[in-house]
Amino acid sequence: MKIISIGDLVTDFYYKNGKLVGVNGGMTSHNIIANIAKIGLDTAVYGVCGQDVTGNVALKSLKDIGVNTDNVEIMENIKTRCFHVSYIEENGKLEFKSKKRCPICNQKQWYEESNINTDDILKKINIEDVLVFDNLNIKNQIIINNCENKKMLDLGQYFELDNYSAEELIKKIENKFDIINLNERVEKYLINRFSLNSLEDIYNILKPKMIIVTRGKKGADFIINNKKITKELSNPEVEIDPTGAGDAFFSVFISFYVKNNYVIDEKFIDTTFLKATSLTKKVVKKFGARGHIQPLYKIKKITDICTCNNFEISTRKQIKRCNININNLEARVINAVNSNAYEKLIKINFKDLDNSIFLGTGGSFAAAKFSSKVINYLYGTNTVALYPRDVYYRNNKKIDCLFLFTYSGTTNDLLVATSLIDNKNKYIITKGELQKIVTKTGISKNNIISYRTGTNKGKEKGFLSFEGALSPSSLFLKLYFENQSIGNINDFIKNSIKYWREYFDIYFKDNKQMLEDFLTEGGQINIFTGDFTESAGNDLESKIVESGIYNCLVHEKKNFSHGRFINYEHLSQNKNIYLKQKSTSSYENKLLDYLSKDKNLIIESRYDGILCEYDLLVASQFLIYYISNFLNIDISKPAYSEDAMKIYFYKGEL
Repeated sequence: MKIISIGDLVTDFYYKNGKLVGVNGGMTSHNIIANIAKIGLDTAVYGVCGQDVTGNVALKSLKDIGVNTDNVEIMENIKTRCFHVSYIEENGKLEFKSKKRCPICNQKQWYEESNINTDDILKKINIEDVLVFDNLNIKNQIIINNCENKKMLDLGQYFELDNYSAEELIKKIENKFDIINLNERVEKYLINRFSLNSLEDIYNILKPKMIIVTRGKKGADFIINNKKITKELSNPEVEIDPTGAGDAFFSVFISFYVKNNYVIDEKFIDTTFLKATSLTKKVVKKFGARGHIQPLYKIKKITDICTCNNFEISTRKQIKRCNININNLEARVINAVNSNAYEKLIKINFKDLDNSIFLGTGGSFAAAKFSSKVINYLYGTNTVALYPRDVYYRNNKKIDCLFLFTYSGTTNDLLVATSLIDNKNKYIITKGELQKIVTKTGISKNNIISYRTGTNKGKEKGFLSFEGALSPSSLFLKLYFENQSIGNINDFIKNSIKYWREYFDIYFKDNKQMLEDFLTEGGQINIFTGDFTESAGNDLESKIVESGIYNCLVHEKKNFSHGRFINYEHLSQNKNIYLKQKSTSSYENKLLDYLSKDKNLIIESRYDGILCEYDLLVASQFLIYYISNFLNIDISKPAYSEDAMKIYFYKGEL
């Protein structure tokens, strides 16, 4: 099932105080589809554009946000439709005018009758597809009349409706659409045109499942089952540019109508209205109808005359945040190891602890896992690494000490999960600011082990943290180095980082063909872990899944032999990341032989034991980094939906 916008493509030119500031794709139904694509549903545009620079802009604007444009016909004998939106700033407010002629050269790049191929489109749409229209021109009407798909209509203009009698107009719309979206101008026009008294009368004549009338800052009216529901807009935003707000509003109702299995009731309207107004508040704060989705494309002049027909797009190079984070990783980790956090760490009397819990989430859980292994190895303390809710439902009377691994220092889940445990028994390992953490948590500053220093202030930006996994682990690795007297930890860390950077740099160049098949976005990866590879396994699974690249199944190597191979043989894509120590056990040899017929990325450390555990944790950071570069995505900026972010930022009982 796809949600499809049908119609000729349009490129919008935006001017401010007489100066051209940028271009982007336009047209109401395509703007709606652009918004739906960002929500995460499968979208497409069926239409036409010219084989010209403005056609390239219209296509690129859709492709860049994930809309399928395979069924857009590029025609040599037409020029792509262009619309010009001019803003004049007066008294701190933007007043705008829109027209089809360029305000500089007065040329019009527009054609009236649609060029879409109705027969071709009718052959390509599937019955389950949802169709979006923004006008009732002759070509659109052919498609509307000749398919049984669910159809949506955004009617923002009424000038073309004057070409039809009242009876013809009713026939064009009656019983044809699930949802019809109107503005106040069109509502007034229809009431006068049909000599009606109310919005309910319009509903009874046109017979959709629902009519929406958007009323700007006042809110919106809805008619379902001949009942009017008025929703007021609370705390409206100060508008910078209202264009595109109505398109975005309607896009949310279409999206959640589909997600709600095409059921509309009062509860649906209540919840969807809140989501829709939340989006429109973002829209009106940005310049352009799609400014909240993507910035305007800047124009680079080819000649000194008006650029409306002849220009190049000047695109700003996108900076990948994970590139910055990985390039600063060594300096941040070395700074952390040499901070006064270590002085606090060694004051803890680990050897007198009987039972300790190490807590974390995401990359911080990998750090908790590694650190728990170090303490268990050095002191024989019973240690376990857990997620917050695991602690929440345990009997913790016998627990001597809790170690909370949190990059910010104030992760809500960790604080809530341990709220019933005495603060004297809690330590926070963090890069957060000491005083902020003391104020928020009530934990003594002596129990906050922060590796933040004057030269190590900057924190990684983005959802997936490299430093958050490696820096706290490095503090406990230093404890291991000091206890075992095995050399210089700074040299070891630098060597490990250098080794894995160079290793994957060569590997991804030399195995490009294999990796193109192995790293198919949206597939499934098996991760084999166990012994002294668990920290890396946890971290790798977390980063791969949270970035949205693949789904992952994690197999403990020996547990795999207890029947899990049946799933592997019948349901798996047989693509494996295998983490191993330098030494290979006899069982592992058999397991590797079993897996050898499949696609394997074997990550082998040069060490065994604790050193292997840390070394592979370094490898994990560089592997995910090189995967993201190979796929040309920025894993630090996953495309999380608005609903998902509500879960992400949840604060309260677990």
